[in-house]
Amino acid sequence: MSLLIRRIALENFRKFRAPHEIAGLTQGLNIVIEPNETGKSTLLEAVRAALFLKHSSTTKLIRSFQPLGDNVGPQVALDFDVAGAPWSLTKRFIKSASVELSGPTGRQQGEAAEQALQALLGFEAGQQGAGFDKTLHGALGMLWVAQTDGLLVEAPSSNLRDLIGATLEGEAGALVGGAAFERIRARIDTQYSAYFTGRAGTPTQRLAAAQKRAIAAAETVAEAERREELLEAAFADLDAARRQLATLRRELENDPDATERTDVLARLETARGAAQQLATRKAENAAATSRLDGLEDLSTRHGAALERQASAQARQATTREQLAELTEGLKTARTHAETTRSALATTLASRDAARTAVTEARALESAMRRRAQIAAAHERLAQVTELEAKRAPLDAALKQAVPAQVLEDLAAAEREVVRHLTLLEADGTRVELVGAQGVTRDGAPLEPGEWTLTRETRIGLPGGGELVLRPSQALAGAQAALDGAQARHSALLAQWQVATLAEAQARAEAAREATRALETLAARILAAAPADRDLNLAAGAQTLRAFIAEHPLEVGEAQAPALPPARSLKELEADQDRADAAFTRAEAQARQAEDDAREAEKARVPLAIDEASAASDLARIGDELTLLAAHPDFADLAATLTAARETAAAASVALQQAEINAQAFDQTALTRRLETFAARRRTAEERQNELKAQIAGLEAKVESDGGKGLAEHAAAAREENEAARAALVRIEEEAEILKLLRATMAEAQAETARSITGPVANRAARHVGRILPGAEPAFGDDLSLSSIRRAGVDEACEQLSKGTQEQLAMLTRLAFADMLLEEGHPVSLILDDPLVYSDDVRLDAMTDLIVEASERMQVILLTCRERAFRHIEATRIKI
Repeated sequence: MSLLIRRIALENFRKFRAPHEIAGLTQGLNIVIEPNETGKSTLLEAVRAALFLKHSSTTKLIRSFQPLGDNVGPQVALDFDVAGAPWSLTKRFIKSASVELSGPTGRQQGEAAEQALQALLGFEAGQQGAGFDKTLHGALGMLWVAQTDGLLVEAPSSNLRDLIGATLEGEAGALVGGAAFERIRARIDTQYSAYFTGRAGTPTQRLAAAQKRAIAAAETVAEAERREELLEAAFADLDAARRQLATLRRELENDPDATERTDVLARLETARGAAQQLATRKAENAAATSRLDGLEDLSTRHGAALERQASAQARQATTREQLAELTEGLKTARTHAETTRSALATTLASRDAARTAVTEARALESAMRRRAQIAAAHERLAQVTELEAKRAPLDAALKQAVPAQVLEDLAAAEREVVRHLTLLEADGTRVELVGAQGVTRDGAPLEPGEWTLTRETRIGLPGGGELVLRPSQALAGAQAALDGAQARHSALLAQWQVATLAEAQARAEAAREATRALETLAARILAAAPADRDLNLAAGAQTLRAFIAEHPLEVGEAQAPALPPARSLKELEADQDRADAAFTRAEAQARQAEDDAREAEKARVPLAIDEASAASDLARIGDELTLLAAHPDFADLAATLTAARETAAAASVALQQAEINAQAFDQTALTRRLETFAARRRTAEERQNELKAQIAGLEAKVESDGGKGLAEHAAAAREENEAARAALVRIEEEAEILKLLRATMAEAQAETARSITGPVANRAARHVGRILPGAEPAFGDDLSLSSIRRAGVDEACEQLSKGTQEQLAMLTRLAFADMLLEEGHPVSLILDDPLVYSDDVRLDAMTDLIVEASERMQVILLTCRERAFRHIEATRIKI
């Protein structure tokens, strides 16, 4: 049994403030392709609100349906078929909240209509919060997929699982879940709850109490045994401490380190004398070495200065010869640079004159082009004015529009008048006058014939008598109701200045046609007034009109004057190109001449610097030689240097002998040895004091704990521990038996659940194989898709890519829809912006599956991606 939605009408529902109708929905595939922000998602929310939300509710979700800033009543109307039978639903929220459901069983309003709707479509009533609760919406809650919900691979709701389970009962065999099974399981659960808590299996009540008793008894035994062991350890520690104290006292009275300490002190004095002699020899060696280094440095510096002096003299002579050659070349380069600069000035003047002529010619041509564009703008304004003149009759037709609610009220009033007339015709008294003359009715002559008596009537008889006819009170009330209905009908016709309902409907249809015509006219006006970047003109009729007002066009101004006949723009541009080329050549020649002059100057600069540097070096070297000759040791440097070398050698030999003497004694090691003797005695004295304090504390503890009967307490604790452990073993055996029994029943129920999920997986596998060849879907006990098996490996759904999750969510919905359709449940598919993460190949495969599904049920696809679905054959719906 398929659910077929044929018409959706909205008013005061979010962005749809004015009455708006989407009609023409058919069996099969219906595609609504519109850009973002046009109301596709709002359309789906309106359908869900009309079917699943109570008209009397005022939740936050329902208040969000009101247009922003308006305090009005959102209204939705639906025409739909269920199992081929037509139904009509109108629901209004918040302001004058109401609901009316009409169908084969008649018309119902209020709560009766809500209950009938729930029974018809198989969903539950419930309090909706900030969003739609899909778990209450039955099959349609899963199959009508809002934006982003298509990404979720989720389990069906509990009531939907019941429907699917009933569908598969014949395939899976009898379900474990009968009354006897439930009574047994309830009794086992009651006993199980005395030992464990719910699904977590945490010990509670009897088992927890037994465990606490065993733990407490074990802790008591451990504490008693610990205290007993501590007392025995105190006796042992006291005896050991007394023995250690006696040993320390003997060591302190007979010091074993006294003889060695005296020997170490004597050796330390000898080591200090050797160290003093070593320091003296180091000072003498350092003085001799410093004297030798100074004399050798003086000799080395004098020889190096003589070598630098000879090198500087040779470099100065070479540099002077090269400078004389470069001076003549520099004069020639400067003369050539002056000549090229003069030629460059001449070509610059020619180039400027050519550019001025071209600029003037281009300005004249631009003025001509702008005048032509302004003339074209004047023509477009004429077209816009002609189009705007056609708005008046359309606006007049739009003002004559009769609202849809008024049409419904008129139709209802007519139906009410007809109903009351029919009742009066059926229940009224028929009166007939045959052959009499001179008879009157309520003062007017009465002709022979038949009429229906519905109110008190006075019949005037010949001769002055009068016959009064009075109908029943119920018939009089029916006549009053008819009068009231006719009065309301007439008032509505008079209010909207129409003679009949057909005239009102014609005016409404004319208004709709005028609306469509105005939209077309607005598009044509916008096309006739496009943006013009050259004129800095934005799109729109008002902008165009303001521009024309600022730029009036004189008669004949559209024709721009021609260029001067002497020279055309192309000839002037050719002159400019030739002048630019001549200037470029002259500029390059002048630049090259300048570069040659600079290169000549640059080549001369390093030589001049080298010549000056050589002269400076010679002067500095002469000063250095004079300074070295003034040194007191320079006069007899060779003999003084030989004597210094002999003195340094003798000092080095004496230093080596002193180091040998000093190495025979390690002063640091001797000092460390003395410190070790002192630390050893200090430690022994500190340990003696610690042992005295420890012995005093142990004696006090032994005296205190010795009389508390620790052994008796330990024995009693051991007896209680044995009893508690025995009780715990017995209760744990009872608990494990109940756990095993409960698990066995759960396994039996799970096995049956798996026999249910098998057919679901088989149905889904046919679809999954189309996009994931060789993949096998696996469903959980709650009929949710849990994993995909590929190449022998199970992959959890949440680990798959977003695109694959979206595709699997769609495929499982198709599988469930087919099962529900087979059992005669009302099913349809609404998809809001589906398959946003699919690649091109899978998108084509999924599109084919959707098209195939539309052959079995109605599918409404809301999307903004025209390119992805333009090739599909379907009913195209515009919002």
